[in-house]
Amino acid sequence: MKRFIFVLILLLIMSTSCNSILENKNNNYNKILNEYSKSDYKYKDLFDGKISIEVIFISKEVKDALSKDIKNNNLREKNIPFSVKNNYPTFLVAFYNYDYKLNNLDEEESIWDITLKLNDKIYKPNQITKLFRSNHKIFKTYFKNNQRFSTFYLVEFNMIELNKIAGDIELIFSSIAATLNVDWRL
Repeated sequence: MKRFIFVLILLLIMSTSCNSILENKNNNYNKILNEYSKSDYKYKDLFDGKISIEVIFISKEVKDALSKDIKNNNLREKNIPFSVKNNYPTFLVAFYNYDYKLNNLDEEESIWDITLKLNDKIYKPNQITKLFRSNHKIFKTYFKNNQRFSTFYLVEFNMIELNKIAGDIELIFSSIAATLNVDWRL
C-alpha cells in the first residue's frame, strides 16, 4: 500500500511539473495572442440575447510565434485554420448572433458589412471563409472565452501587405441591428 501511494504521489508530481514546463514554453505565444485578441458585444435588449465578436488579428508576430511553435512542439500545420506563410492581414473571427439566421458573414445576402479601416482608408475583405469546427479544441487554442455557440470565420484582406501596416487598424462589423468594432494600435 505504501508503495502504491508513493508511485501515485510521484506521478502527480511529474504531471504537474510537465504541465508547468509546457505552459512556460507557450507563454510567449499566449502573450502575443492576448495582445492581438479583441472583442465587442451588444445586447438586443434587457431580456434578449446579444451579438458578439471575438477577433484575433493574425499579425506577423502571431504567425512567427505559431511557426516557432510548430517547430518546437510538433504542432501540425493542418490544425491551424489559416496559412502562416501569407503576407496579408487575416482575422480569425468568432461571431455570435442571437438570431441564428443572421449569423452568415460569408453569404452574399448577409446583412453584415465588414470593413477594415487602416490610416483613414477603407478596405473590403477579399475573402470570408466559414470555418467548420469539427474539432472545437483547435479554436480553444486561440480564443479566451468559451465560444461554444459562435460561428468561426476567416476574414482575409490580400490587397494589403502585412509588413506595411502601421498606425491604427480597425475592423468594423455593421448592420441594421448593430455595429461592432475592434481596433489595434500598431
